[in-house]
Amino acid sequence: MQALGVVTFLLCILCMYLIYVEAMGWAHIVFALSLLCFTISLLLSFLEIQLSTKALELELSDIEGLEDPSVIEYIKKKFERD
Repeated sequence: MQALGVVTFLLCILCMYLIYVEAMGWAHIVFALSLLCFTISLLLSFLEIQLSTKALELELSDIEGLEDPSVIEYIKKKFERD
């Protein structure tokens, strides 16, 4: 995910250079590749967040012995105790 983010920025820099030297055909292609890399990077980031949330819910359910592992329910129970 992070590598694709770096590739995205490098392609954007290359695109700006190609616009500067007036190679508009190549600039369009490089910009499209940059957008594609950025989209894939965001999708991977979304998947990583989903997996991390599930892992956190499982860890919290093991610690608290909850039957329904849900981070929101855990937080609600914490505030209700106070």
